[in-house]
Amino acid sequence: MKITNGKVIILIGAIHTLLTPVVYFNQFEVFARRFFFSINGGFMEDAINYETFAAFWCLYFGLALFPLGVLLDSMERQKITIPKSFIRIYFGIILIGVYMIPFGGMTVFMLPHVIYMMIASWRKTIAIKHNDNILKTR
Repeated sequence: MKITNGKVIILIGAIHTLLTPVVYFNQFEVFARRFFFSINGGFMEDAINYETFAAFWCLYFGLALFPLGVLLDSMERQKITIPKSFIRIYFGIILIGVYMIPFGGMTVFMLPHVIYMMIASWRKTIAIKHNDNILKTR
C-alpha cells in the first residue's frame, strides 16, 4: 500500500476525530446523551458556550478531512496531479490555523505535510521542465 497525500489527510482526520471525545470528554458526553442532535442553541442562545463550540469544530473538522483525503487519494492513484491552486489554498488554511493555535495539530502534523506537498509539486514541475528541455534539444 503506497502512502499518498490523501491517506495522510485521512489519518490526520481519524486522529482528530478520535481525540475529540478524549480532549472534550464532558462536552462529548452531553453530545452523546442528545444523540448528537441539537447540541447547541445556535442563534437562539444568549451567550456562546465556547467549550461546546470548540468540541463541535474539533469533531467536525476531523470528519471533514475524510472526504478530502479520499478525493486526493483517488486522484493520486489515478496519477492525476494535485493542482497547485489546491495546494496553495490548503497551505493558506493551514497557516491561518497555525497562527490561531500555534501549539496545535495543524502546526505539528498538517504544516509539515503541506510543506512536503509543496516541495513534491515543485520537484515534479522541475522534472517535467527538465524532460521537456532534453526532448527539445535532441
